[in-house]
Amino acid sequence: MVDDTKWQDVLTKLKRGITPRNVAVVGAARHNEFRWIQSHLPFHNNNGKVFHVNLNEDEWPGAEELGVQNFHRLVDIEEPIDYVTISVPRKFVPLVVQDCIEKGVSLVHIYTAGFEESGEEEGIALDRQISSMARQSGTLIMGPNCMGLFNPAVGIRQSPNQYYGETGNFGYISQSGSMASAIAVEANSHGIKMTNCISMGNGMILDLPDYIEYFLDDQNTKVVGMYIEGLRDPDRFFKVLKKASESKPMLVWKVGLTEDSARATEAHTGTSFIREDVWHKLLARCGAIGINSQDEMVDTVKAISLLPEPTGYNVGLYAVTGGHSTDMANVFSKNGFKIPALTESSYEELRSFYNMIGGNYVNPIQQAPPEHFERIAQILSKDGNIDIVALEMQAQQLVKDKDFLKDRVRILKEARDVSNKPVVACIADGYPRMDQKDLEFITKSFADENIVAFYSFRSAAEALKNLADYYVINRFVG
Repeated sequence: MVDDTKWQDVLTKLKRGITPRNVAVVGAARHNEFRWIQSHLPFHNNNGKVFHVNLNEDEWPGAEELGVQNFHRLVDIEEPIDYVTISVPRKFVPLVVQDCIEKGVSLVHIYTAGFEESGEEEGIALDRQISSMARQSGTLIMGPNCMGLFNPAVGIRQSPNQYYGETGNFGYISQSGSMASAIAVEANSHGIKMTNCISMGNGMILDLPDYIEYFLDDQNTKVVGMYIEGLRDPDRFFKVLKKASESKPMLVWKVGLTEDSARATEAHTGTSFIREDVWHKLLARCGAIGINSQDEMVDTVKAISLLPEPTGYNVGLYAVTGGHSTDMANVFSKNGFKIPALTESSYEELRSFYNMIGGNYVNPIQQAPPEHFERIAQILSKDGNIDIVALEMQAQQLVKDKDFLKDRVRILKEARDVSNKPVVACIADGYPRMDQKDLEFITKSFADENIVAFYSFRSAAEALKNLADYYVINRFVG
């Protein structure tokens, strides 16, 4: 945890580390295919330099093949180093941290695990030693036991499969390295780009509130998400979360809310248990939005980033079948939405062309011929009783016919523009199930035109509820 009175100095140093002049990797090796050098290569090729530090010269040729210069110690490097990734056995980490201190490194990422969270005497002693060194010197540590920083704009990554050269408006903090790496890739498949994704691990020096403060200060970050296993300093966390929620949407996914799952989180990150009912009350007081899965996190970011503010919870629905219409109504209703009757003028217009046997035009409207879809979208969007419009479409047809997909994107775009209401697509997958790449192609085709598409009406209902709740909280509490 960082002292509040020193926060501005810390923020300056943290910004320097997140957007560094040069980077060093300590302990790259053949057994992991020089993964950390590979991860940071886009930075090396397009921005500053990446250096490799290793006492074992047998590992030097692999770095040289990647175009990276080798050194025995950090202090041997003449250029300034602002970000360091440490991947060495835990007993050697204090020696490397000492070199980071002498070199004046702004931000030290410790990938190595086995410290306080291990519960072992040696690990706890090393943790306290490193923490003491860092606090006395003012060195910032990200970790230990984490994947570190993903800054796609400059090409610093947590794994070689992450993108680079682009940025967005979504910032993320995770106590799990795998969850951090995964959400960066998944969000990108939905057309959502990140400013930074921070895998923070145990939070030895920099803790959750520090990263929240960082994203609150960052003008490019418009939505902040986080994956939390536990809290080291609950008082400060909720204080900072409340302050941040007054300015930006804060999406909080908390695991370990049962006693059994809390044992797993304590073993992973060394954090303690908060009862589920208490947790949700505290989140509500802060004005933050609770999230229950990675899918819901990505869907909610899409909704908040791309959709206009809804004026209420009245939803107009279109379903591809009669069975889907009842299920769709049930799901949206359970998520707190109202499915009202349309205005009489809307029904008059529907009666003028809708005479399909086996379908009907109550809300949800169901099973209309394809040629009527555009008029239905326009009617729902303009209806005075409707705040949000959700239109279901068959995935197979969208994939099979690219012109059909393009036309559906146009229809939703025009429906949104005439009403300035949230208008979304719900993709109906059938049997056999669609390939994931096809679903990603569909959602990205809509996202390219700033239209939100969800993989199902269930995921749409969850995300739209979070969207509506956020604006209600912001209007009356924030």
